[in-house]
Amino acid sequence: MDLLIETCRADQVSPERRALLDAMYQREFGWDRLVYAAPEWYLMGNVGDSPVGRVGMLQRTITVGETSLPVGGITGVVTEPEWRGQGVASRLVRQAVRFLSDELGLQFGLLTCQRRLGPFYEKLGWGPVEGPTVYAQPDGPRTCPGLTMVVECGSAPWPEGPIDMRGLPW
Repeated sequence: MDLLIETCRADQVSPERRALLDAMYQREFGWDRLVYAAPEWYLMGNVGDSPVGRVGMLQRTITVGETSLPVGGITGVVTEPEWRGQGVASRLVRQAVRFLSDELGLQFGLLTCQRRLGPFYEKLGWGPVEGPTVYAQPDGPRTCPGLTMVVECGSAPWPEGPIDMRGLPW
């Protein structure tokens, strides 16, 4: 497989490509009725002219305990079904961590996921952190029922304490 990874600001994605990325997201996460923050960047895994995987990324300052902390959020990790098991998502997530660290200069990446996906992210260097993790929804704050996972991109250790995403989840 010749996977080409493309990084693009969300506001620079063509309408045609945006429709493909949104369709991928809806097939995977359309059941979820939460309101999510929009990605600021996308990583797209392409084979030829066809997108076979995607990852959304954003930057936000959150609160962990009493500490304000800028983090890079990873969201909407999707591999098209016929390309699963070939390392697409692994390559995209690894590249996303490099982007958060090298391009944005962030010390940490943060994501939330279903508990069954924890082992996938752990293989890529992410670790679960204690919460609780709270985020906003139109009807008020909610506590994340799944895992909150962090990857350390620098030398600073992750602080302890409850996590407030200071806005919509990603």
